[in-house]
Amino acid sequence: MDTIVPKALKRGDKIAFISPSARLNDILPTPLARGRACLESLGFLVQIIFSSQATATIAESIRLRCEEIHAAFRDSTIAAIVCTIGGAHANELLPFLDYSLIRSNPKIFVGYSDTTFLHYAIQSQTGLRTFYGPSILTDFSDFPKPIQFTIDHFVHVLTNNTGMPVGPLPRSPICSNDHSDFFFGKTIDESQREFIDSPSWRWLRRGRATGYLYGGTVTCVVRLQGTHYAPASWKDKILFLESAMGDNMQLPYSVSQFRNNLVDLALSGILHEVRGLVIGRGYKYDTHMQDELASVIEEVFDIIVGRSHEEQLPILMNVDFGHTSPFLTLPINTLVRLDCDLDEFSVLEPGVRA
Repeated sequence: MDTIVPKALKRGDKIAFISPSARLNDILPTPLARGRACLESLGFLVQIIFSSQATATIAESIRLRCEEIHAAFRDSTIAAIVCTIGGAHANELLPFLDYSLIRSNPKIFVGYSDTTFLHYAIQSQTGLRTFYGPSILTDFSDFPKPIQFTIDHFVHVLTNNTGMPVGPLPRSPICSNDHSDFFFGKTIDESQREFIDSPSWRWLRRGRATGYLYGGTVTCVVRLQGTHYAPASWKDKILFLESAMGDNMQLPYSVSQFRNNLVDLALSGILHEVRGLVIGRGYKYDTHMQDELASVIEEVFDIIVGRSHEEQLPILMNVDFGHTSPFLTLPINTLVRLDCDLDEFSVLEPGVRA
């Protein structure tokens, strides 16, 4: 299917907020208002598409969330759609989305985590390029303001109407490995996150490779295999993966679980085909967990997949995406290059068009 590249954002354009999975708008009105104010301060208009109507059944919930997505795509005054947050049930929407409507009204679509399901569905069924990037409540609602790195890259990728490639992806010197206090049921929503030095990029395998960027939250990527929403072949792909929180939101996703996911991807054949792998910074991963995950990745490729170290298969860890902040804006299914010798991860195409 031919790729549909969405039009670049410009000052004065309208951005819609939607909540296709978790429904937190009424629970977190102050952080949501901060996210709105942040994007308005950049010169954009904001429209929140959200119904507070209670839904007693799964069917009602699906209908309501699909209607909100369709409203955002149908409205010709809306130039971009950004998800407020991920969640747990975006996969329910896939059989019920109007892909013809989406294809006929292409526009920027941004989100991460559970939104992985929507990225795969929209890309596979319409050809529209979407963006794995920051959500409103997790990245644009920080007190007293969002991390500038996240804002700068969001603007760089989505407003570039020059036809120039996105280029080498930057790396932030600082990060926060935790979410804001308001996500944990604390009534104080005006506390600043703690920041630490970002872990350095880490090349687990050397090499240079070019391919099309595809991936998402690792659990969602595993669950999508075997569906008609996943790519039929990964032979031309650079895979990107990141982990969500643990079963308890205040705990990291265990390395043991990540190991299981990687083995599942190996058994599905994906890891035998991809040209490279990029791993996002892990939520609440300390140095020990980073080392542990690095060892797991190396052993899975050495033992389970059995790909030779002589092969050009670059593997890079600790890139600025995932369930931590700051967050790069990654155009999915764009041509990218991994180059260990240059210590570079570059997007070789523009994310949007004039």
